[in-house]
Amino acid sequence: MRIRATVSALATATAAALSAAALAVTALAVPAVGAEQDDSPTTFRDIEVNENRDYTVVVPAARKVAFLVSAIVSDPDGVESVTFELWHGASREEADGRMAQVGSDRCVKINEAESKCEAVMVADPYHNLRSNALAGVWTVGAVAVDGAGNVTREYDEPWLARIKRQTHLSQADATPEPVKKGQDLTVKARMIVGSWEKHKDVPLIGHQVLLQFRKGTSGAFTTLKKVKTDRNGWATATVQATVDGQYRYDFAGTSLTEARSGRADFVDVK
Repeated sequence: MRIRATVSALATATAAALSAAALAVTALAVPAVGAEQDDSPTTFRDIEVNENRDYTVVVPAARKVAFLVSAIVSDPDGVESVTFELWHGASREEADGRMAQVGSDRCVKINEAESKCEAVMVADPYHNLRSNALAGVWTVGAVAVDGAGNVTREYDEPWLARIKRQTHLSQADATPEPVKKGQDLTVKARMIVGSWEKHKDVPLIGHQVLLQFRKGTSGAFTTLKKVKTDRNGWATATVQATVDGQYRYDFAGTSLTEARSGRADFVDVK
């Protein structure tokens, strides 16, 4: 929904939005009553989230994370300011989670019509990420004020951010060590994931991890087995020892959790 109205008509709503942003709460101002569909030339492009690290923000169990959202905004009258917000859900109206920018934006003029504008967002398990169900895809929206004081709201573009739960994968532990050639070797590691609800790490249950091996201590790892973590987050696999080398587990991540490779355990085969 791209809507344009005058700043005077939106003064109260804008003040409310800025106050909400400063507190990182979940509500922003709504479009002004009677605002018309926007036919202005204001445009938004090159949206970046977290400095374009795959549009992904990884959040621990009990620590907030600040990140940048930015865009190139163009208007013949120039760009005065831009306000960003993120929401989680099928639509902005039905959102079950919101993130408002904290403080004012920073707009750097590229030319008379274009500016690059960025603002800080804060993802916080104690405030706007109180449910693990909020992990996943969030939508980015923006509100721009041009040099003539007109307001353009952009809510319908498919600008996305990925908010993921932080994971940890322990160092692999291969036993017995040392091991005789041809003997079975059991390799274990544990996966945990941040719970935004409990504010602590919990076992990552029933997720696939890859047992990997490389000969010696350098070169690429190759996958030996696919293993699912148990109810306590442990992955366990048995292989036959053939040559000296390193074993590790690797987790590819999901749309809700970050990818992670565990540290390797070197095994000396006698």
